[in-house]
Amino acid sequence: MLAYVFWHWPAPDHRAAEYEQLQADFHAALAQAHPPGFECSFVYRVDGEAPWLGGSPAYADWYLVRDSAALDPLNVAAVTGVCEQPHAKVAHAMAAGAGSLLALRGDADPNVGAARHLTWLTKPRPMPYTDFYAAVSATPAASLWRRTMVLGPNPEFALLTAAAPPALTEFTPLTLGLTPVWPKP
Repeated sequence: MLAYVFWHWPAPDHRAAEYEQLQADFHAALAQAHPPGFECSFVYRVDGEAPWLGGSPAYADWYLVRDSAALDPLNVAAVTGVCEQPHAKVAHAMAAGAGSLLALRGDADPNVGAARHLTWLTKPRPMPYTDFYAAVSATPAASLWRRTMVLGPNPEFALLTAAAPPALTEFTPLTLGLTPVWPKP
């Protein structure tokens, strides 16, 4: 499973509530269009600061797809048919954004909808990946995502958790809070 994560924030002349409604309208249309390979999407308001977030409030859209072959149909569906107008409206209200491509590590339940914390982790260069995975896999009720093909401004690993994550200080953690916007909890 892959996740295309789109980081964005509204233009200064758009209130958060209006912007969130435009996002909900777009994601509802995308769910209706349901392009091949698309599983579902989630939108979170991001609490905290990260170098790639250029505005406040900031948001993260998670688009879950089966594999990389699903990215082209998702890209087309997002701007055509029932999604064309909702996408145009939310794109007009957006100040800027950046995207990341992440791959789910292992067979864990991605549990993206229950996530309330997103912790970015950096593996120390000399540490073997097997040691890193062993250290992080001890985190209960978490899904680990790895940046794919170095696509994205964020660190290499993302740990999604419903509860507050463990310290994991040896991996320079950057934890962001996630408040669901779409679908409504």
